[in-house]
Amino acid sequence: MRRLPPLKALRAFEAAGRHESLKQAADELHVTTGAVSQQVKLLEEFLGVDLFKRLNKSVRLTEAGRAALPLIESGFELLNQAVTRAQEFGNQNLITISVAPSFGAKWLLPRLELFRKAHPDIDLRVDASTRLVDFSYEDVDLAIRYGPPKERGMHLEALTDEIVFPVCSPRLLERGKVFRQPQDLAGQTLLHFEGRADDREFPGWGHWLGAAGVASLEVVNGPRFSMSSMVLQAAMDGQGIALGSSVLAADDLRAGRLVRLFDVSVQAQHSYYLICTRNTLNRPDIQRFVQWIKQEMTAGQRDSK
Repeated sequence: MRRLPPLKALRAFEAAGRHESLKQAADELHVTTGAVSQQVKLLEEFLGVDLFKRLNKSVRLTEAGRAALPLIESGFELLNQAVTRAQEFGNQNLITISVAPSFGAKWLLPRLELFRKAHPDIDLRVDASTRLVDFSYEDVDLAIRYGPPKERGMHLEALTDEIVFPVCSPRLLERGKVFRQPQDLAGQTLLHFEGRADDREFPGWGHWLGAAGVASLEVVNGPRFSMSSMVLQAAMDGQGIALGSSVLAADDLRAGRLVRLFDVSVQAQHSYYLICTRNTLNRPDIQRFVQWIKQEMTAGQRDSK
């Protein structure tokens, strides 16, 4: 058998070729740009041919690179299929799910017991993360992410839309404060969510105040948080008024830990997506989990209306 180049070098080239960017490949693989460049050079030396044209601040595939890239992509997909097929002969009833920390804490965790009671033969492992998942290398079966999916060649399924609206602790109302109309927010402390770059399009107070017709209202800018769950916790602690989402705040509203203040809401631009490989989707245990989470999401949508 002909000697093959190192797998890491092939992976670096595949990512760099797909993005036509060493930096984006490095971000995806969670290594430095220099490490990707070194692996690509190693592969080029192994093959005896240039795979990229190095430009000032970018790279472009050469004719050899363009010819090799789709075959290497297919090779990684075949490897993934082989691993999935082999796992079919082992213990399939462990599902590893990658979810954003706030979604895991506020939505998935409170419902895990419901899933376990309905499917006692399936174990779940939850990995809290917001990074892009490389299903070819990581021990992850499913990912649930908010926003437009960046994964290519995957099964992508929109789970639910999301609306946001003001919420606060009932203790704030017990102090005698009355909120009958959006103008009553004047002088109140507003809590803010400032997520990663991926979340910048998530509706903030500016969107909601504009939708409510009080864009110029004078309010007190309160703390800013990088996680939605922290914003909701601060609201429950009485530190101010937050924008709660129909997904993440649902249980706190139902339990009375938070109260919704007005009927005005803003539709989030993106949805929550379930992401997995097409081969993984064929597993019976995965199909049962997907069916369950879709049913729970649908029920939550009905309750939030």
